[in-house]
Amino acid sequence: MPFESDSLRDTNPLLSIVVAAYNIEGYIEEALESLLSQPHIDAMKIIVVDDGSRDETYAAARAIVERDRGVHIELIQQENQGLSAARNTGLAAVRTPYVGFLDGDDIYLKGFTEALMPVLAERKWDVVEYNIKIIDDDGRELDRIDLVDDASGGGRPMDRAALLTFAEDYHTFAWARVYRTDLFDAAPFPVGRHYEDAAIVPSTYLRADSLYRIPKPLIGYRRRYGSITQRFTLRDVQDLRVNGKEALARCDGSDMDDFWLTLFDKMFRRACYVGARVDRGSFKQASETLTAMAVDHRKTRATLAERSGREVVELAPFDLHVRADRSIHFLKGLVKKLLKRSLDRHQRARRPGASNQMSG
Repeated sequence: MPFESDSLRDTNPLLSIVVAAYNIEGYIEEALESLLSQPHIDAMKIIVVDDGSRDETYAAARAIVERDRGVHIELIQQENQGLSAARNTGLAAVRTPYVGFLDGDDIYLKGFTEALMPVLAERKWDVVEYNIKIIDDDGRELDRIDLVDDASGGGRPMDRAALLTFAEDYHTFAWARVYRTDLFDAAPFPVGRHYEDAAIVPSTYLRADSLYRIPKPLIGYRRRYGSITQRFTLRDVQDLRVNGKEALARCDGSDMDDFWLTLFDKMFRRACYVGARVDRGSFKQASETLTAMAVDHRKTRATLAERSGREVVELAPFDLHVRADRSIHFLKGLVKKLLKRSLDRHQRARRPGASNQMSG
């Protein structure tokens, strides 16, 4: 059924976008403009949560709200509590049947609402996922992440095959999807935890009955060197272990054990990658955490074998691989320094009146 924004002028909006913002004064205006410029903006509400920013992020967002006259944007300010808490605050304010999440330094691309709104208007899809364009500070494309290929686009049941595909691909970004709002409990994102998306998105998929896949990039993920996603800490490894323990705890001898075991395997591989890149002072504890993850897996294997006779393949040896990866990582860093190719770690300054970069 064709979707026209005029058809919803007298009804409630379909979709809310929760925008979490913290110390991104140079990006938040572009993020909001990428929504306000969409042709079906009247079918959306935008909920911006400023998480106690210490720069001009709130002022920049307020300027956009005033220009919009508060028609589409609700702006909330809270004390700094982290990304999960900001998303939880925004989610609590959602009153639409569907919700999506946008980090305040990312953007939606041209064609976002044209591709998405006809699907949401059908009111029968629980999760809608789409592809990702990775962009730099100026909106130039650096790479793509394809969750959906051309052959797998369209609607389907959220059956075991769909769940296992999700687990195997392990693209758990909360912002790469739109969800039926009632899939979420109150305050679902774990406050204070890194890799919070991997803690919540898999369970959300399990609650869903249907999935619609759009084989085109609809969001621009900003790769900012020096941002939290470009630094690796002991806390990251420890939180990945928490996620892994929660996944293993869901193994109960049912046919969905493969889902959780696959997710654990992906989390463990990510933890090994991160552990190889922590600072020198944290590497010993990171290695101990990886060993503890392996023990968690071994205990689950034993429990499943005793409970149901299920044989689970043990983890491959990882210690030497992590150390070799660490050596290669630091060697590459040394080469970059010698070649004076150090990455720009400066925050982008606010750009009043700057146009957004939304090339399709």
